[in-house]
Formats: sequence, C-alpha cells, structure tokens
Amino acid sequence: MTLNMTQIELELIIIVLVHILAAGFLAWLASQAWSFILGRIAKKAGRDLNARLVTISTKPIMLLVFILTLQVAADRLARFPQWVGSPVFSWFEYASFMVGALAAALWLNAVVSTITDWYMTNIAHRTESNMDEVFLPLIRKILSVVIYFMAVTIILGHFGVEVTGLIATAGVASLAIALAAKETLSNMLAGFMLLADRPFREGDRIELSSGVRGDVLQIGIRSTRIMTRENLLVVIPNMELANSQVINHIFTDSRMRLRIAVGVAYGSDLHRVKAILSDVLEKNSYVLQDPPPVVYFTDFGESSLNLLIRCWIDDARDRTRATDSINMDINDAFDREGIEIPFPQRDLYIRSSRFRGPASGNIPD
Repeated sequence: MTLNMTQIELELIIIVLVHILAAGFLAWLASQAWSFILGRIAKKAGRDLNARLVTISTKPIMLLVFILTLQVAADRLARFPQWVGSPVFSWFEYASFMVGALAAALWLNAVVSTITDWYMTNIAHRTESNMDEVFLPLIRKILSVVIYFMAVTIILGHFGVEVTGLIATAGVASLAIALAAKETLSNMLAGFMLLADRPFREGDRIELSSGVRGDVLQIGIRSTRIMTRENLLVVIPNMELANSQVINHIFTDSRMRLRIAVGVAYGSDLHRVKAILSDVLEKNSYVLQDPPPVVYFTDFGESSLNLLIRCWIDDARDRTRATDSINMDINDAFDREGIEIPFPQRDLYIRSSRFRGPASGNIPD
C-alpha cells in the first residue's frame, strides 16, 4: 500500500512539474507577445498614461498566464480521486492560489502608483492648489496598505483561517493609533480643510491674530510655514491656524489701500496743504491713480490740524516701502513750501494775583 501511495505521489509530482514547465513556457510566450504590443502602443502614446499602464502590466500578465495554467492543471488533477487527497496536490493548489492573489495585489498596487505618479507629473502642477502634491502620496500609501491587507485576508480565508478576529484586531489597533495620534490627525484634517477651503495660498501675505505677519511658504500635512519680514521661519500647527483669525492681504487682489496721517501747524492754509499732498501722491511711483488718492481734513488736534491720506498701492508687500517713500516726499514738499509740521506742545499762561499767600509768622501747621 505504501508503495502504491509513493508511486501515485511520484506520478503526481511529475505531472505537476510538467505543468509548471508548460505554464512557464506559455508565460514567456505571453510576455513576448505583450512586449510587441507594448512597443506598438508606446510609439503612438509616448509617455502617456496608457503606455505606463501597459508597461507595468507586463509582469502581472506573465504571472496571470502562469497561474491560470496551473489552475487548469489543478482542475485536471482533481478528476483523479486517488490524487486529490495527496499533500502534494493540496500544496500545489494552495500555492497557485496564494501566488495568484499576491500577483493581483502587486498589479493593483502598481496601477495605483502609476496613476498617482502620472497625475503628479502631468496634472498636479497645473492646479492652483497644492493639495494634490500634499495628499496624493499619503493616499497612495494608505491604498497600498489596504490592498495588501485585503490580499492577506483573502489568502488566509482560503486556507480556512478565521479572519474575523484579525479584522477586529486591526480595527482596535487602528482606533488605538488614532487616539494616540489625535493631535497629528487633527492637524492633518485641518491641513486638508485649509487646502480645500483655501483661505490663503502659498506666496500670500497673511497676518494672524497672534501678531505673526509674513508670506506663506508651504502648507503641509501637519503644519504651515510662514516667513516673516524679519526673515524668521514660523511653523504653526494647522489646527491652531484653522482656529485663528487670518487676514489675507493679497488673496483676491494684491493691491492695498494705505492710510497715512499727516499733521500741520495751526494757521496753515489747508487748501494749499491739500494741493501739495495731492501733487505728492500724483508723482509718487508707488501710488496708483485708479482709484485716485484722496486727502481728508479729519479733526482739530491738540497741537495740529490733522489730515488723512487714502491711496492704493499695487502690491501689499510694498506697504512699508511705499509708506516710507510717501512720507519722505511729503516732508521734502513741506520743507520747500514752508509748511510747518508741529510737535506736541502746551502753552501755559500764568496770571498775576493780588493774593500773596499767608503773612510771615502765620503759616498754618
């Protein structure tokens, strides 16, 4: 009886080896045919997405042909009852299924990676937001984990392993990781909302309620980097940024309106002063003439007659330089025209009185 079983297993091994060789030969033929088709498609499509998908499909197609051939062999061997119970047959069937499932997972992961890489190279840079560049690599990694996890689950289920506990364990582990990384996940979600809602973009000049003011360098997954005017890099968590008040100086329009207060001495001819200021604003290179600049006489100060200049400049980033230039021109014009710029002062008037104070010797205690 032992001799018969050995003989059956030997015959089975020989048949399996023959089918494996046949499967390898057919897979080689399929790869040659696919390479020929690939060359024809690549000439027409160049570096297009179709050509990339065809390229990454070469090896999976070889594996697919190989596995299908083995499955055909397994189906033929299943017709012989004396071979079905053999350990060789069982291992042959399990191995073919496992290799097929892994090949499908590898191919699917390669397709996802190819599509995301092609999108990052050809499409992402054309969009106004950098959300694609930030989140697509993360999404690709998550999909890869999901694909391989599903492949392992399918293989274990085929082998009769109970996967319900594994899935439950994975769920509990995911919950534990989510609780441990609560702050990180909150910042990631806030970063996604910032990129989707787009209250500001990279390159915008923003001002926070905390007093931080500068240009946005990068909106990342966890934090946003801002370069201040003092050339200091400020890194702010996205959650904190999403919950704070943000002033965007150049979101819809880079232009900005300046408000400059000017004071002249009492007794100055305000009509002449306003004409001088209007002439300065007309000649200054920073000041836009549309909308036109205006000068208002606002109030009577303690030491000066106060005027207010309202004018527009082309770029909010030039606010400090434009203010400096306008103030310098105003000072030069006032010097030429003899307009006095007052400084805070108080005039004290002391009136004489017939009361001379208490007489000598009568000073009260």
